[in-house]
Amino acid sequence: MTDPSGGAPIPPPPAGNWQAPPPPQPSGFQQAPIEPGPAPGIAYADLVTRVIAYVIDSILLAVAGAIVGLVLGVAILGFLLTGGFVLAVFGAAILALVMLVLSAVYFVYTWTTMRASPGQKILNLETVNAADGATLTQPQAIRRWAFLFGPQAVASALQFGLGASDISWLSPLISLLSLLYVIYLLYSASQSPKRQGFHDAQAGTVVIKHL
Repeated sequence: MTDPSGGAPIPPPPAGNWQAPPPPQPSGFQQAPIEPGPAPGIAYADLVTRVIAYVIDSILLAVAGAIVGLVLGVAILGFLLTGGFVLAVFGAAILALVMLVLSAVYFVYTWTTMRASPGQKILNLETVNAADGATLTQPQAIRRWAFLFGPQAVASALQFGLGASDISWLSPLISLLSLLYVIYLLYSASQSPKRQGFHDAQAGTVVIKHL
């Protein structure tokens, strides 16, 4: 066989069990394929939408926390001026505890009464029981909150306690471990066909989106 353009003959294809080379494999981080939704008009929520909902919730919590912090901050300043450093530290610890309780009440209450946090509601998301789509029970919601936010709360408490100690150099390490846990939650969700993160698996929950 010759080249139609008049060039050198074209070599014949190799004989035998010749096979085309396999297609190139994708490299880098890959999410697991997401399953179809559990019912018509319902899909398992993607990570990007969930993160945006969390950012909205964080802003709302920050506003509420700023109001509470302003009131308690005045009290802490009063402790510092009248009672000294020890009372001021005690007041700061109370502030941190109040913010932690505020976060727990915010999420547990909205998950169990509205089936979604305000940020999720804005984006048509719901956090429901994975088995049957039912509204979360209070123990279930508390468990989900604990696995989602508990490690960060513990990290913050440890950093607060280490601030005035001789081992305050551990504070950056605690921050790193806290960040790694958040990354693990995102990774575990990305590898689940239903986008269930580690916290969802522990609480038996799933986040869905109404189409």
